[in-house]
Amino acid sequence: MSTVHNQLNRPVHLARRDAFYERGVELLFQPLQHMATATRIQHLQQVMDLLSTAKQHAFFAYRGQKPAQKEVDFHEFLKLILDNVQSIHSMMLHQSHLEEAESFLCQFLNTSSEQCQLPAMHYRRRAEDLMQGLWQMMQLAYAPYRTLQASFRESASPEELARYQKAFSSFEEETRTRFPNPTAA
Repeated sequence: MSTVHNQLNRPVHLARRDAFYERGVELLFQPLQHMATATRIQHLQQVMDLLSTAKQHAFFAYRGQKPAQKEVDFHEFLKLILDNVQSIHSMMLHQSHLEEAESFLCQFLNTSSEQCQLPAMHYRRRAEDLMQGLWQMMQLAYAPYRTLQASFRESASPEELARYQKAFSSFEEETRTRFPNPTAA
């Protein structure tokens, strides 16, 4: 792909990055305590899908040009956040395998469901601890993320800003439709 092509699509990639990242963060801050484990797992899968798309388009936005260090850093930040969410997702999957009455894991371990409850609680606590750390990091990321967006706005032409805004509005609507707020289950 040519550099010219990448430059033309840069506002659209940035818009998709931002819309998917912002929706992912919004869903990440939804309270999970009232949700069943299976619903939590499904919810985190949606967050992973959103952050994965944001990460992909963060890369596409600076591909073919010499990126600002802040853009590269944000791409790396997205990788780290995605890794954290995947870890939390894994802890919850392990928890669910131990909580199920007819779990393959409890059967394999040749244990009763009561014996599986203690490790399930440990996995739940680890997931909650990881989530607390992730929330703190996401709060710290707010200002640098807004600064990154402002630097694009300052350097973009009026046409690029218009393309960004139009694309962002479209992607924002798409993320709200495809990734609705969780419901208690």
